Amino acid sequence: MFTRTLRQSFRRQEGQALVLAALMMLVLSIAVLTTVNIGHTVHERIRLQNTADSAAYSMAAMEARAFNFYAYANRTQVSHYVSAMLWQSLLSLIYFAEAFLSDTYGFMKTLNPCAGKKNAFWKVACPILKLIPVVGQVLKVIETAMNAWRIVVLGFHNLVRGLNPDKFVGKMIIPTHWVLNSVLFFASQAVMMSASTHVFQTTDTVIADNDKNVDSLFSQAITGVISQCLFDQTHMPEAGGRPLGMPLNPLKPIKEDSWKESEKQARAKRSMGAISNATRYACDSKGGLGVGGVSLVECQEKFITSRRLGDLIPLPSWLGIIGEWLNNEVNIPGVFQFGKLGQTRLLTYNNPNVEKLTRAGLSSTHPRNYIRDWKDGIDPALGMMAQGDNMGSDDLYWMKFGPEGFGPFTNPLACKDNEKNILKCWGDPRKGYRDGGGKYMPYQHMMKTSIWAMNEKQSTHNDGGVHWRIHPDQNPTGDNWLRRNRPKGPEAAVGVTRTKVCAIPAGLCPFGKGEMDVYTANVQAAQDGNHPWKGVIPFMHFEPGQFEGVCGRTAGEGAAPRYKFDFNQPSTWVALNKSPDEITNKDLKDKEAGTNAPALLNAQKKVNFKFASENDELVLENNRKKFLSFSEGLNVITRGQTYYHRPGNWTEHPNFFNPYWRPRLASVYQGRHNLPLAGQLNDALPGPLKNIAPKIITH
Repeated sequence: MFTRTLRQSFRRQEGQALVLAALMMLVLSIAVLTTVNIGHTVHERIRLQNTADSAAYSMAAMEARAFNFYAYANRTQVSHYVSAMLWQSLLSLIYFAEAFLSDTYGFMKTLNPCAGKKNAFWKVACPILKLIPVVGQVLKVIETAMNAWRIVVLGFHNLVRGLNPDKFVGKMIIPTHWVLNSVLFFASQAVMMSASTHVFQTTDTVIADNDKNVDSLFSQAITGVISQCLFDQTHMPEAGGRPLGMPLNPLKPIKEDSWKESEKQARAKRSMGAISNATRYACDSKGGLGVGGVSLVECQEKFITSRRLGDLIPLPSWLGIIGEWLNNEVNIPGVFQFGKLGQTRLLTYNNPNVEKLTRAGLSSTHPRNYIRDWKDGIDPALGMMAQGDNMGSDDLYWMKFGPEGFGPFTNPLACKDNEKNILKCWGDPRKGYRDGGGKYMPYQHMMKTSIWAMNEKQSTHNDGGVHWRIHPDQNPTGDNWLRRNRPKGPEAAVGVTRTKVCAIPAGLCPFGKGEMDVYTANVQAAQDGNHPWKGVIPFMHFEPGQFEGVCGRTAGEGAAPRYKFDFNQPSTWVALNKSPDEITNKDLKDKEAGTNAPALLNAQKKVNFKFASENDELVLENNRKKFLSFSEGLNVITRGQTYYHRPGNWTEHPNFFNPYWRPRLASVYQGRHNLPLAGQLNDALPGPLKNIAPKIITH
């Protein structure tokens, strides 16, 4: 019986499905755990990529903010240079008014030598002339009017000399603009260093905020150094310093005596000087000095660039045609001719030098007005390039009364064009003067009245430039001029000098016959020390030059091509690694990230299967080596870029004068030339192999 029962139990099939079910549950459980593990790893991979993207974008945004700050600081520097030109224009106009009033009195004194102070001859002759009927009455009326005008002119002289605006404005107000620009440059340097620190640290705070399990020291050691040197390469150290170099002295100007096209300092100064000259409209013609929104003084829009007579006289709109007529020149042939113009602009070193300005001889070496001359004075090829090394102002005028001559007689009241004696006629008789062959502008030799603020390298008296102004009989209080040409004649106190003019060139003048006393404003070159000019204060400058290598400082010829070097626009690189332990997050350092520790099953993080003599192993931990077998875990690399774009104008080169810098994420493959050796190695590969890199790097 027992044997039969035993045989029957062996023949039964119940319970075999349980074994298969157990095996299937094991396989299914491992599959589920593997899926959970893969999902967690993919999630961590996405988080890591997003973290790297955020860090790269944040660095690019930090750089863009710095570049835009440079632009606003540079624009403010430009406004200060324009304001300095405005103040010097005002000075130039004041001393033009002083000279013009003196010239008007000198003209009346020339026609009526009996008025005002008289020399010994006229002291005897004038009383006799006054005894003549009608003539005496006329002379008395003219003398009364001239004496009154003399009081006005002398009062204006005393006012100008007492207030001495030349010294106050030239040595205090205008230099204040340099101090303000120095403060702006110091602020730009501070922003540069702050941005450089964030770039070097690969904005580790951003990385920590996105993923607390990622250690950014690896990225700082490699990509942080590359990003920082690319940021450093963007800066021109000759103009505004660099993050990895010694800071520049904000009170020391950019090398004043550099002017060649090959000199980086000259190219940088030229950009600042050209922009400052191009934006010389200091105010809106509809605005002006006012109180409570009520305009008291109309602000002339062209005051710095065109101080013509029609612009200076506040004519109503319905008399605008008269203003245009005055701007062109008042010219009644043979009767009266008068013209007035003026401008202020920044100039280049040695344009002109002190000798060219102060030499007042009557030979071909007399000074030339380089504000209006197309010749640079250094290299004709530069063609009046403005670098801001010097600042020149002029307020020129000319007057003629009657025809230039009457047959063999010379009219001393109307100098001929091309006259070179500056004291022979009113205003500046050198209008149209030519000292040689070639084409000339009509105003290139006219110098009075002019102000030339010059830098220290020009070696003027007390580094104070040169001022073509009236030389008085006595120095203004507190002034110490290098040389002073005192006026001659009885009207020296009014700033009017006497010049003997030969009216009859028939051989009589050498014997003291035919000469006429002509009284003109005693305007000559003065080194009064009132016009120091430091040149261009350092500023952040961008030059899209092509550098020889990544993070190199030697520039090649031309601009860096867009397809390869991005016009020298900087890239920001971030490479992050996440180790297997950081992926697992087993200690729950970042509670928001979650953990896949249960999915690893055991401490070994793997499962062994042995169905035959061979042993199969399922590894659940993500410890595979990637990135050229260099590091375990997950590895990502991303690239940001700080780029320049002016809306509506894609062709404008990047610069630090317009705040149009923006951050973005960019292609890693396209930026391969920004990495050391990466671009060169890829370019050296044979044709078919060059296509491997873009397939491996997909972002």
